[in-house]
Amino acid sequence: MVEPVSDEARPFEVANDYQRLAEDWLTDKIPAEVTEQMLRERYDLTKAQLNDILLRAAREGWAERKQGYGWRFLPVAKTAEAFEQIYRFRMLIEPAAMLEPEFRLDRTIIDEQRRIQMRMLDTDIERLPAERLLHNGALFHEELIKMSNNPFFHLSLVRVNRMRRLLEYRSRVDRSRTVRQCQEHLAILDLLQQGEIVEASFAMRRHLGGALSKKSPITWSWSQHSQEKQSE
Repeated sequence: MVEPVSDEARPFEVANDYQRLAEDWLTDKIPAEVTEQMLRERYDLTKAQLNDILLRAAREGWAERKQGYGWRFLPVAKTAEAFEQIYRFRMLIEPAAMLEPEFRLDRTIIDEQRRIQMRMLDTDIERLPAERLLHNGALFHEELIKMSNNPFFHLSLVRVNRMRRLLEYRSRVDRSRTVRQCQEHLAILDLLQQGEIVEASFAMRRHLGGALSKKSPITWSWSQHSQEKQSE
C-alpha cells in the first residue's frame, strides 16, 4: 500500500558516484581544475567508470576537458542567480513556443505525458527515486515544446534543463509539491487537448513562475550557506 505523501521536503539522495561528484563540486570540496587520477583515487573508480561520469557532466553542461590534460568544472548553474535566470528564460520560451505559427498538437505526446503524470500521482511520486522524478518533470516540458515545430526552442530547453539538474541534485525534493506540479501538468494537457492554446500558454507561464517561487528560496538558502563557508 502506498503511504500518504509527507508534507516534509526530503533531501536528495546522493546515491551514486555521479551525484557524489556533483555534490562535491557544488559544496566546493573539489577544485575547479582536476586530474583524472585525482578523481579516480577520490571516488575509487576505474578509468572507464570515471570517463562515463565526466562525459555525462560534460553533456549536462558543467564540465569540460582541458586542452592537453585534465578537466575543468564550470560555475554555470552553480549559483542561485543562474538558477533563477534559467527559470526566467524558461518563462519566456515555453509559453511562447505554444504560440508559434507552426505549433501543432501531437496526440501521441499528449497521451503519453498524461499517462506518465497520472502514474506519478497514483504511485510513482512515493516510490521513485528523486532523480527519476526530476527526469519526468523535465521530460514533460521538453516533449511539449517539441510541438512548436521550431527545433531551436527544443534544443534550448534541453540545454538549460541539463544545466539546472546540477543545482537540483543539491536541492530538496518536496514530494508533496510534486503532487501539485503533476496536477498543473495535467491541467495544461487538458487545455491543449481542448484547443485552448492561448490559455495553455498562460497556464505554462504561471506554472513556471510558481515553480521558481517555490524552489528559489531553497536554492538561495544553500547558496548563502556556501558563500559563508568560503569566507570562514
